[in-house]
Parts: sequence; structure tokens; C-alpha cells
Amino acid sequence: MKRFFRRYIGFTRCAIEEKMAYKKGFFFNGTSQLISIFGSILLWRVLFLEQSTIQGYNWDQMILYALITSMLNATLSFSTEMKLSGKIRDGSVASDLTKPIDFQNMCFFEALGQSLVEGGNAAAIVLIIAVLFTDLSPYLSPLNLLLFFFSVLLAFLLKFSLTYIAGLLGFFTSNGYGIAYFRQVITDIFSGAMLPLSFFPRWFQALSGVLPFQASVYLPTQIFLGRITGAEVFRTLGLQVIAMWVLGKILFGFAVRKVTIQGG
Repeated sequence: MKRFFRRYIGFTRCAIEEKMAYKKGFFFNGTSQLISIFGSILLWRVLFLEQSTIQGYNWDQMILYALITSMLNATLSFSTEMKLSGKIRDGSVASDLTKPIDFQNMCFFEALGQSLVEGGNAAAIVLIIAVLFTDLSPYLSPLNLLLFFFSVLLAFLLKFSLTYIAGLLGFFTSNGYGIAYFRQVITDIFSGAMLPLSFFPRWFQALSGVLPFQASVYLPTQIFLGRITGAEVFRTLGLQVIAMWVLGKILFGFAVRKVTIQGG
């Protein structure tokens, strides 16, 4: 196990250093996230002026939902997927494929490094805003926080697998950016990132329930808010993570047979 981590932890370290090196980009990301969060707060403030609850959510729950969603989206940002697509497009992926390492593991540890920086920054922003605008006390029990932590961990693994699979599809096209954008739109819709899934019609909720996307946003937020409990949720999350990870392995086997390098 130690040998395994020594082999891949360097990719995490390099990803962290790369993220921290671009201080202007780091500041811009934080600023844009703040603007987005406050935009959501103002929108929900208007909607809550004439009613105390909306679809079963009170003010605190709705704001916490928006904050947690923002944090989860930042934990594995769109840049992770675009980086893989960019490597395939410019041909630099060829050097990665010749390394005596597992390509999927390498991509995961690179994504982990980026997520530690972006997710850590987002978590700090979200925590400050949550303290200022909501009452967190009902949700801070040790058990609830532990369940939420594990749900976020599984959500990260699942979302990485989804972005990795979408990135691999770039091997089958001349430009993977369109696939990446399409994956992001589909994920935002079916994960509950735009609105809680309970706001949608029942047929949409049923469809979302059989897709893996809701586990990346909706389920962790519901666990934190205490709206769903039970081991069945984690069993489902675990099975989805394993299925998507294995699917990534299978797709990679097909992808490397169709490598078309453009440029270098």
C-alpha cells in the first residue's frame, strides 16, 4: 500500500503546486464563486419573502443546499476534465501512456491534488457564509458530519469516474471539448446542482434515481440536511462508484486502440 501511494502521490503534489502557482486564477475562481453564491442567496431571499417554506425546504435548508452544492461542484471542477481533453487533443497524453503506471490512477491523483486546493478554498468560503446567514447547529452532530464526510468522499470518487469516462471519449473524436460540456450540462441537470430534485416532476425524479448523477450532489446535501438516512444510500453510492470505475477501465482499453494524436 505504501509503495502504491509513493508511486502516485507525486502527481497530487504537482497538481497542488500547479494550482497554487497561478495566484491570479486562484483569486478569480474564489471571487467568481462568491458572486455566484451571493446571487443564489439573493434569488432565494426574494422567493422566501412571502412564504416560509418552498417544497419542504425552509430558508436555512435552502441556503445550505445552495452552499453545499457550490462546494461539491468546486471540489471536482470542470478544469479537471478539460485537462484530460486537452492532453488528448495536443498529443501530450502520449507521454503519459508510455509511463509504467496505471493511467486511471494517475488521473485520479492529479484530480485529487486540484480538488484539495479548489475544494479547500470553496469549503472555507462556504463555511464562512453558512455561519453568517444560517443556523448550522441542527446539522453539526458528530454522526451527521461523519455520514456527510463519507458521502462527499464517495461523491468525489463517482464524479471523478464520470469526468474520466467523458474525457476518454475524446480518444474517439477530434475534439473532446464538446463531450466535456455536454457531460457537465447533463450532470448539472440530473445531479440536483441547479435545483433540488424534489422540485421536479415525479417522472424526472424517477429518471434521476436510476442515473448515477444525483449521487454527486443531491444525495450528499440530503444527508447533511438530515432528509435521508440509512445504510442503503451508502450501499447504492458504493455500487455506483465501483461500476463507474470499472467502466472507466473498460473504456480505456478500447480508447488506447484508437489513439489519434493531433500536433505533437
